[in-house]
Amino acid sequence: MSTLETQVGNVLTKVETGKIKFSLGAISIDANSYKQVKTNIDNGKIKVVYSNKIGTDAKYRYTSNTLSLGFQVVNTSDKEALIIHECTHAACDIAGKALLVTHSEAAAYVAQCLYFYYINETALASGNTPTFKLPILQAAWDVATKARQNSSLSNKDIEKLLAEITKHPMYKDRATQNENYDGVS
Repeated sequence: MSTLETQVGNVLTKVETGKIKFSLGAISIDANSYKQVKTNIDNGKIKVVYSNKIGTDAKYRYTSNTLSLGFQVVNTSDKEALIIHECTHAACDIAGKALLVTHSEAAAYVAQCLYFYYINETALASGNTPTFKLPILQAAWDVATKARQNSSLSNKDIEKLLAEITKHPMYKDRATQNENYDGVS
């Protein structure tokens, strides 16, 4: 197992990751979702690779079952939250459900913000608030806040987040298309 795979596995098995739980339409994400991703990484069905072509970003490609990271060391909670975001896509792929790009991204952003909350829970409980610059993360934070109270999210709960995803340059041209998650084999 590579160092990068080990680092991703460590994030997936953190206590904070185990607290993530929500459902959004046909998508249900919880601790078991991330355990399944880790199992598939451990058995080589999902590859974890470093790519110097994506800056400090991360990407999951269901067509090749590959998690690409633009960093070689997972040394910040932001990088960990980004791994959770992409591993949420991997969990959707394992489930083998076709999802609208907007809903796939909504699930990933909500998971990312839930992880951010749980990893910073003490600081946030003492009155600190996150200062997300991106409107998409601000909207996801609002949904994650709702998910902590009621893990079953309604279409109304995610309405603003879907609108932000649809406006985002990375998603706007394909927002109404499907991510045809085909399972991991």
